[in-house]
Amino acid sequence: IKNQASIFNGVGKVYSPVYRQANLKAYDQYARKDPNAIAAFELAYSDVKRAFEYYLEHYNNGRPFIIASHSQGTTHGKKLIKEEIEGTKLMNKLVVAYLVGIQVKKDFFKELRLCRDKNDTGCYCTWRTFKKDYYPKDRDYDNNIACTNPLNWLTDETPATFKENKGSVLKKFNKVIPNAIDAQVSKDILWVSRPNVPFGWLLQRKNWHIADYNFYWVNVRENAKHRLNLFWKY
Repeated sequence: IKNQASIFNGVGKVYSPVYRQANLKAYDQYARKDPNAIAAFELAYSDVKRAFEYYLEHYNNGRPFIIASHSQGTTHGKKLIKEEIEGTKLMNKLVVAYLVGIQVKKDFFKELRLCRDKNDTGCYCTWRTFKKDYYPKDRDYDNNIACTNPLNWLTDETPATFKENKGSVLKKFNKVIPNAIDAQVSKDILWVSRPNVPFGWLLQRKNWHIADYNFYWVNVRENAKHRLNLFWKY
């Protein structure tokens, strides 16, 4: 809530589901079609779905909304969109979806499309952050996985420099650091250089999953507000 959902409190009210998450190891078991893992994810999703239905009934009041998720949240978020939003009148209320930290295949949705640039609405953005020049060995690079650059909001390999980053937040969430990280789409993942932060030389991570939102905190916050303003104009 502090590091991720806080991004969106400058755009509107934030509603976050409390749900019974599947264990991290369940992802490996799910890939092997383990029935217990499948049941765990179905249980988690049922909580998310009920929370969304409750929000629509009691709080939405016909207003436009944004779907934002990360990691397992994206596993459930993209399913929620596919099953509960696509093909319904709710599609006309969806400003944008930020489906981050889990791969989203380009052909996963029937109607919802990948955002083309920072001005697009009624679409989704997605990225997974890794160290530059590193490709996870357990990933398939088949050109069918979507990726957005959250600094320039393009989906090609046009790099975005440190100067384009308006502000990152670290784990302590005690200050905003501008120009802390760059970004470039490579194949279906997002590459970043070593963070330009105090003692950044000590940060040797290859997988920056934990910072998928933190690195681009201000850029995402401003983009959400920008897309909402455009949505009202349309």
